[in-house]
Amino acid sequence: MKKILYHIFLLLCIAVFCISAYKLYGYYKSYKEAKDIYEKIKKDNVKKTNGDRTIDFDKLRAKNPDIVGWVYAKGTGIDYPIVQGKDNEEYLHMDYNKKKSSSGTIFLDHGCDKSFISDNNIIYGHHMKNGTMFAKLLKFREESFLKKHHVIILYTPKKTMHLKVISAYAVKAQDQMPITFANETQKKEYITKIRRMSEPSIKLDDKKIDRIYTFVTCSYERDDNRTYVHAVEE
Repeated sequence: MKKILYHIFLLLCIAVFCISAYKLYGYYKSYKEAKDIYEKIKKDNVKKTNGDRTIDFDKLRAKNPDIVGWVYAKGTGIDYPIVQGKDNEEYLHMDYNKKKSSSGTIFLDHGCDKSFISDNNIIYGHHMKNGTMFAKLLKFREESFLKKHHVIILYTPKKTMHLKVISAYAVKAQDQMPITFANETQKKEYITKIRRMSEPSIKLDDKKIDRIYTFVTCSYERDDNRTYVHAVEE
């Protein structure tokens, strides 16, 4: 009887191991496929000339008309197209080619103006465990990193914006973030609020801020946590 139980236990262990290995392989395969897809998109559509980067939006639009921009943050690996779906669910699990993907696509909140002229332009991306998509957004919460890299570049079909990070922190997911402000006073109050929440200390020039650009991803320090990085045009 002991020998039979031993063999049953051994078979169960082998079965658990096989199932776990299969799941791990599935995760790895999914991550690799998504990484390869976005590397190809970058290779085909990002051109570098004398240190300057240009994005071929016409070519990108031919593939997916939902394209609205491109985000690049030096030192993070963040270098992706931005789309805008009909709602905030569409691109959560769909890649730029509109195929199912756990990595999804970086996307602009559906309530924001696609030209990034809203008072608060909110951009979402997954925090993938292999460090892709918006995973490295968390680096902006590090004071040492911000001393070297405090700029996020946002490309649109009409212009290129260099954004300076003014606040970075992690809190429980906010159900609603303001996209528009009723007046200048309300906007200033919001800016004061997010700057107080910032984990690193960031100096801000005393000049009028026209728009805010908010980048959001999951953050795993606590349940339902998110990392928020707010930036303004330099």
